[in-house]
Amino acid sequence: MALGSNVMVITGRPGVGKTTLVNSILKILLAKSVAIALSAPTGRAPKRLFESTGIEAKTIHRLLETDARTGAFRRNEEAPLACDLLVVDETSMVDVPLMRALLRALPEEAALLLVGDVDQLPSVGPGQVLADIIASGAVPVVRLTEVFRQAAESRIIVNAHRINQGLMPDLARVESGDFYFVDAADAEEGVRKLLGIVARANLQALRARSDT
Repeated sequence: MALGSNVMVITGRPGVGKTTLVNSILKILLAKSVAIALSAPTGRAPKRLFESTGIEAKTIHRLLETDARTGAFRRNEEAPLACDLLVVDETSMVDVPLMRALLRALPEEAALLLVGDVDQLPSVGPGQVLADIIASGAVPVVRLTEVFRQAAESRIIVNAHRINQGLMPDLARVESGDFYFVDAADAEEGVRKLLGIVARANLQALRARSDT
């Protein structure tokens, strides 16, 4: 479907293989000498994309070449991106103005692949682009649902899926692994305890840094 669609969405929760699937698609297209541009809205995501695909990835702002003086983008309809396929990771974090600017810079003959977890929090800016595109029914959408073995070892991922399904987190093994449960009587107490946990973690990190 990805190879035959001009626009397509791949969505799914953590651990279902979105990155693995995209990597496989890109390998096929690279073998066919397709010019690919990889982007994501935040700074960490492009680094992860590069590590998994071996292809340079940029933040959307860097890809669109933001003018530091005006804040405008140099890439637009008159100066489109040089790519046959644009892949946008973490699309749930992209707001309407940024997506509009990105689509304006997309060459008419280029394809668009949007990747992201529709269950994540929406973008800080206006709109819920990924959710609305999926709900529109106007483009093909692939939903990955199976959590694979390596991801299933993470209690965070397992319990995130349970919460999304309306189930209580599995608290049976909270002392082993990467998931912890902190009891709080109300939201205010929860905030106090969370701040305490972060403060202690920062203090431990500072002490470890000073020891080295």
